[in-house]
Formats: sequence, structure tokens, C-alpha cells
Amino acid sequence: MNVFTEEGTPIHSFNQCGTRPFEGAGAAPHTVEAKIDFIYPEVIFPSDALYRTWGEANIRELVRYHHALLRKTVLGKMFPVDDNAFAIATEKAADFFVEALGGAKAFSDAHGHPALRMRHLHLIVDEKARDIWLMMYRKAMAECAMPAEHAREFWGWIEALSIRMINRRTTLTPITRYPYEPLAGRQAAK
Repeated sequence: MNVFTEEGTPIHSFNQCGTRPFEGAGAAPHTVEAKIDFIYPEVIFPSDALYRTWGEANIRELVRYHHALLRKTVLGKMFPVDDNAFAIATEKAADFFVEALGGAKAFSDAHGHPALRMRHLHLIVDEKARDIWLMMYRKAMAECAMPAEHAREFWGWIEALSIRMINRRTTLTPITRYPYEPLAGRQAAK
């Protein structure tokens, strides 16, 4: 699908949208066209089967390993440099995952509603950041030996959830979807 400005110039990014001059208030009401960047997919939270089978300790280790991987990528600058502050941020994320997967309400009791997109609004989460975040979870799932019978359900949840985390669009192209593929290179189950 090709999208063009009123002048006929192809639009390749959201920065090019809304090229009309600001009109402010006038003698009569006027409108600005509605815009939508993309439709968020449905997010299906997983059952508590992974939590019951794998347990809280393994879920926490998955989140810790994922965050350690992220820290080594270009997204590492989003995390605290101080190791203690990094550990605190990671445990907060682990609390969210434990609760979302069926454990105690450690996150919401301490921090309220997750409101993930709002909580991360001060960070730039674009399509590339989402892809890196997601691919590091893919790696963590394999290397932490997530039970294969629960991996598809977990992936379906975080893949859709990750799209809702995007808060800065850089392209008009549709968001890349990553369907589940069985985990490869698995270690022995913990």
C-alpha cells in the first residue's frame, strides 16, 4: 500500500505525516483527519500451566537471563548502569512475569496496574527495540530450557504483548509478526 502527502510525495515514516501547517483556533470549527498507526493484536495471557509445571524460580531465572542478554545489546542503554539498580529493575520485571503466569500478585500489590506502555513511555521502544526484546526472549526460552509443551502458549502471549510496547513508530510498514517455531538448541530441562 502506498501512502502519499497532499503534495504527492510518498510517505515512508510517521514523521512525514501531518505536513499541513498548524491552523490553531479560528472563527469556525475545523477538523484534522483521523490517523491510526496500527491496530494492536489481541493479547491472550497464558494459562497457569507453565507456572505450575516449571515454577516461580525458573520463571525468575528466565527473566534475569533475558535482561542480562538485553544489557549486552543496543537496548542495554535503557537499563540502569549500576548493577544493584539493574538487579532491582530485573526483579520488578520478574514479579510481573510471575504474576502474569499465575503466581502471587507480587507486581500489582507493590506497583499497581502494570500499564506497561505507559511505564516505558520515557524510553524509545520502536520496531527494532521490540524485535531485539522478542528475539532475546526466544534465546532465553531455549537456553533456560522452557518446557516445550508450554513454549507455544508463552510465545503467543509475549509476541502479541511486545507489539503493544511499541511507543515510537519509524515506518508505515506493518509490524513484523513472529509465529511460534519449536525451540532449537535446547539444554536439558531444569
